Amino acid sequence: MAEVNKQVSMDEEEARQRLTEYLSMLQESDTSYRPNRSWLADNPQFQRLPNGDWLVQNPGRQNQGVLLKRDGRNIPFYGALGKLVPVLGLPTSREYLLGSASNGRYQYYENGLAVWEALEGVTDIGYPVARWESINQRAKSCQALIAFFDLRNCTNWSQSQDAQRIQNVIETVEQCFQDAFSRAWCLRLFAKGTGDGFMVVSESGWYAVGDKTFEGNFQEGHAEAFCRGWAGPKRTAEAKIPDGLAIGCGITVGLITQLYLLGRYDYIGPAVNEAAKIQPIAYNEICMSSEVIGYLRKGGVAIEGKNLPGMGIRVSPKVFIVERKL
Repeated sequence: MAEVNKQVSMDEEEARQRLTEYLSMLQESDTSYRPNRSWLADNPQFQRLPNGDWLVQNPGRQNQGVLLKRDGRNIPFYGALGKLVPVLGLPTSREYLLGSASNGRYQYYENGLAVWEALEGVTDIGYPVARWESINQRAKSCQALIAFFDLRNCTNWSQSQDAQRIQNVIETVEQCFQDAFSRAWCLRLFAKGTGDGFMVVSESGWYAVGDKTFEGNFQEGHAEAFCRGWAGPKRTAEAKIPDGLAIGCGITVGLITQLYLLGRYDYIGPAVNEAAKIQPIAYNEICMSSEVIGYLRKGGVAIEGKNLPGMGIRVSPKVFIVERKL
């Protein structure tokens, strides 16, 4: 049975009726993204687009309007994010809650992504964070090194600590991480917090020193620099964190997918899951997958450790203490 095409063309009269019904729905609904009353004027400007959709705008404010889609969706734009329509094209989504922000929104457009954040006591601002030729180009596949770094026993320890003490310890660990990756080779890095740790990704091609490449387009020295980077904060943080806490790190490598989630780009894939899975095994150690070990040995790093059946090895950060020019 052929799939029914739910996209229906509209003439201007039908578009005006759609707008009336949509505005009525907004006034009666409890949606948090409802625009204010001045969003559309009494005499909105209608424009039929080549694809059959209708663009309705406030004549006095071109950054305020709604896209009436043939498939039945109504996509509003207004405020700080609406101002980015001339920059990024027409919206392809309404505003959504922005991840890692207590007061923020994001919105997709034909040619990019923009976010709006309100900073308490300071200001609010909307700005583009990504651009693409087509909305279908948001995601990509890439080879990358992935690490999960975690503060062991932090949950139990934090139950007997005040908030500022916990903040100080986490900040100490972050400072060790920042110092370790503030090296000449590391001009680009993806990092996000996981509460009491970090997830970090270094894509192939992000190593800013070497020229010779291995399979997967990883430059010689990339894997070693990445692993040494994690050995550094582990050693320095261990001496500064309270008794009863420890550091664990899991490192893998493989093909992963970069995508957008809650208005921020992120990564998913088997290698990401594997790094998260082996990280809890480490206790003041680094656990590495067999593939990472292979890259290290190809680069001339002699490394041995305790076997993790089917997963790789666990090593002491001391194996990376010897300084090598990166």
